[in-house]
Amino acid sequence: MSGYYEFDGGEIERAFDQANSSCECCGKAVAWEHSRSSPGRGAWEAHHGSRVSPVILCTGEPENCHLNCGHDGNFQNPGITPRVHKGG
Repeated sequence: MSGYYEFDGGEIERAFDQANSSCECCGKAVAWEHSRSSPGRGAWEAHHGSRVSPVILCTGEPENCHLNCGHDGNFQNPGITPRVHKGG
């Protein structure tokens, strides 16, 4: 995958369904209605990592896998595909 690519709604919906409404890093339940554009309980992000399909990661504390797993604790780091929960 070269350059920046924004996922479309269909790709995100398929990834969310495949993740069974759970963070793919820690397994925490996430809610479809609480994506990046509408935060709340069960908030999540469709993360790029190094995949061509989205990785569904929670954004709520204390886990915040989007930050802690997807960017190794610093949003200045390039996105990675998490394999193990690093946040605690």
